[in-house]
Amino acid sequence: MYTHNTQTHRAKNVNQTLFTGQDNIGNMESNTFGRVYQHGKPLDVDSRKTIIHLYAEGLSFGDISKRTGVSKSACHKIATGNLSKPLVKSMATVPVTKKATEEVTKFIEYQTFKKPSIYDREIVTKLLERNICTADNVPSRSLISRVKKRDLDMTYKKVSQVPVETQRINHDDIVTHYIASLLNYAPSQMHFFDEASVDTTAGNRTYGHSSRGKRAHEIQRYASNLKLTVNACCGYFGLDYYDVIQGPSNAMEMVNYFDEALRQTNDLGNPVFSVGDVLIMDNCGFHHHHAGERMLRAMLNNAGVSLIFQPPYSPQFNVVEHVFHAMRHRLRNDTEFTENYTELAVLTVLGDIPQSELRNFYTLCGYV
Repeated sequence: MYTHNTQTHRAKNVNQTLFTGQDNIGNMESNTFGRVYQHGKPLDVDSRKTIIHLYAEGLSFGDISKRTGVSKSACHKIATGNLSKPLVKSMATVPVTKKATEEVTKFIEYQTFKKPSIYDREIVTKLLERNICTADNVPSRSLISRVKKRDLDMTYKKVSQVPVETQRINHDDIVTHYIASLLNYAPSQMHFFDEASVDTTAGNRTYGHSSRGKRAHEIQRYASNLKLTVNACCGYFGLDYYDVIQGPSNAMEMVNYFDEALRQTNDLGNPVFSVGDVLIMDNCGFHHHHAGERMLRAMLNNAGVSLIFQPPYSPQFNVVEHVFHAMRHRLRNDTEFTENYTELAVLTVLGDIPQSELRNFYTLCGYV
């Protein structure tokens, strides 16, 4: 019986030389797919090229196996390149269509430059919508990722947000007008106002040391049942006035604050706000409250003080932003005190900011 089967298989060899390309039928057998092969001899290059081309056309490994008579696992290895060096060399000679063309690479670079947070799948969609690629040659998401890393030398990092409001056509004109308005005032005449929220976790430290390759874990207070708002107004010679209130601020709280601030005097007994000074604040919503802003302007006019609003979304022009940064840094010096006596801790650290540091803040904002 075995001899009969062998003779039958060898008889088939005469008509099945498509993938072997040989007439010598010594020591040859056929597999379950009917393809004739010889033990110990690798698949010929032409057959491998055929498999690769069929795979490039989109056929599944099952269909390729049926057409070529090669096992499904062997087709997968040949098509994906998971083979020995001789086979890789033979595959390198096969002309496979390049999907990451120069046009596609430039399109990926442009889309990523325009929106760094764009997903690879979104780029695939845009390539199809713009008719740059078709369904047959559009690059995969993994290929796009490799193009970013290998060809464009891009890395994945945190996005630094730029407010879209600063990209409006007239934004530069607003900034220019703001700077021109302040040219009429000396730094000693400028007073900056802002608010900041603080809770009992303000003293938590966000950086620490640990062994290389391991995270730094520390037990800290996570939840806070206390929300405070710090109102601060600073001048060139020091903080004019500051207070702490429970909960968020609003237009009425702002008016009450300046009712107290305009009465303050310095160490020499002179008013903190002098005639001819200017108050500068950001464009927070309740700063423009129809009743609140009207009342504030009336109070400032009675004191001979002007009111100027910063350009939208331009914290770099507000000196108090640096004051709050220094405040938060100092609150972390004594974590336990900040957690247990948050309001007192805030008042203490604000009172400890020296005048020389405030003058440096004016320089950082470009007013000196």
